[in-house]
Amino acid sequence: MSTEPIKKQKLKLLDVKQALLDDRFREALPEELTADIQKFLQNPGCACNHPIYRKVMQVASKQLSEYFPTKSPIDLNEMEDKLSQNEWTVINCSIHELAAKLRNLGPGRMQLDLARWEDQVTIVINRLDFQY
Repeated sequence: MSTEPIKKQKLKLLDVKQALLDDRFREALPEELTADIQKFLQNPGCACNHPIYRKVMQVASKQLSEYFPTKSPIDLNEMEDKLSQNEWTVINCSIHELAAKLRNLGPGRMQLDLARWEDQVTIVINRLDFQY
């Protein structure tokens, strides 16, 4: 048997969103989050709730640890550092070569911006090596 400790998964912002949908979790949160929770409940699918998730991670870390015992909280400063890092790639080719060039990028999340003139295309790619 291995004596290595089991590595916990990182707690993501999507996990916080799912927890906020649970009445039991919301009842355990500090009262200072009441207004933010009401705003979240009015439109849970809105991207504008991102600051609320971050606030819950800062204020209610104890409740999150109890709700997600198998996950470790992320350091928000570390996450901001990762968000500020960019890994740029530029592809400049014919549209007929584009599919092969995109396959060469490999798996992963990326932001793409594309410009085309006649049969030439330029794509600027930013690889996103984080999840939240």
